[in-house]
Amino acid sequence: MTFIASQRFAADRAISTKFEGGLMKKFLAVLVSMAAAGFVSCPPARSQTNVDADSHQAGSAQNQDSRSHLVPIAAIGVPGTSEANPFVGFDTAEVDTKLQLLFVSSRSSRAVAIFDALTDQQLGETPAVFAGVGLDTAHSGPDGNVVAGRYLFAGDYPSLVRVFDLSVSRSSPPEVAAINTGGAFRADEMDYDPIDQVVVVSNGDSTPAFVSFISVRTLKILKQVTFDGTNGTPDTSQGGIGSVFYNARTHRFFISIPEVGSDLTAGAVAVMDPVTAKVTQVFSGLNNCMPSGMVQGPGENVLVTCDPEFPPPDPIQFAPRTYVINGRTGEIVANIPQVGGVDLGAYNPADHHYYLGARDFFTSPTATTASPVLGVIDADTNKWIENFPTGTNAHVVGVNPVNNHIFVPIENPNPLCGTLPGCISVFTDAHRGGQW
Repeated sequence: MTFIASQRFAADRAISTKFEGGLMKKFLAVLVSMAAAGFVSCPPARSQTNVDADSHQAGSAQNQDSRSHLVPIAAIGVPGTSEANPFVGFDTAEVDTKLQLLFVSSRSSRAVAIFDALTDQQLGETPAVFAGVGLDTAHSGPDGNVVAGRYLFAGDYPSLVRVFDLSVSRSSPPEVAAINTGGAFRADEMDYDPIDQVVVVSNGDSTPAFVSFISVRTLKILKQVTFDGTNGTPDTSQGGIGSVFYNARTHRFFISIPEVGSDLTAGAVAVMDPVTAKVTQVFSGLNNCMPSGMVQGPGENVLVTCDPEFPPPDPIQFAPRTYVINGRTGEIVANIPQVGGVDLGAYNPADHHYYLGARDFFTSPTATTASPVLGVIDADTNKWIENFPTGTNAHVVGVNPVNNHIFVPIENPNPLCGTLPGCISVFTDAHRGGQW
């Protein structure tokens, strides 16, 4: 049995022995049962609704071989939501593979919802201290989230990075800090460097946008860098910042730039040293894209998603596309036209697939509405596999390589959620049957 760990398996070991001990017993028990059976069974868990297996057939027409790989197997209700307060606002969904937890930034409940990524069950949530659903995205929270050692970091409006201590409780971690990054809008996307114990957070809606380097040891801001075209930074005065990604293979932070200066068609990725906070490279040529999310793939590959939103500035010029680049050189390895309009995605090292939250995907230049899908790409060949219809605002994906479960937040109403008022829809790859 071969298992390729994600970068966060190497995360900081500061979590207490008691905290890890209970998780390890549970983790080993699951691994033993998987090894014995050769697959992972998926019975409905508490707070779930069964999903008709035939419901996946709606996406078959968009699959290149007419047989859908994806099968929705469960729907998990979101803590803090109900019929009276449905799940309609959210941002990122992150699986921490070391803790085997899924963290969903739920604006509807003004908290980060926490799920057991092994059993597909609700676990709890942070305190409901976030801004919630605001006037627009820039005034909403929670936003991006990431686990950094013993802590869960999450962005909020106005310009706050809230920090929660998971070593005290995984189901209801207390808030231990609220770090003000000094912007006017939300603190947004973020990622963690476990070697230097630094979290980089973007204020992508500010003009110009900027990033903050925060120490996980002290929970203090170390440095801030403004992306205004000086000191090697791309000018973000028009398009802001898309997302932040830590490349564990190169030990660098990547910052996606949807629009460089006033050139609407020019996208880029800035590469930053985690210690000096200086831009060391700029990968250009990601054109007609408006780069959004970034995903570590196999080898040196990094997938860069494109999201010109819907309607795009020009439906022909900004036709759907997804790039794969070399993470060291910035060379474009592949340009995949079958899926685009993607905010964020994830890579599953167990099945070598990218999974993409394409809420702004459109099927033709004359389309009057977007057709949100969960895109699937073979990461070994960089070939598109299929697009599975999801629903309005389905823009983020979390993946657990241990059980091959793919988590997609789905806003209410949607048949994927059954009777739940919005949910986390859980998929698996039918062609693998849950096997490693």
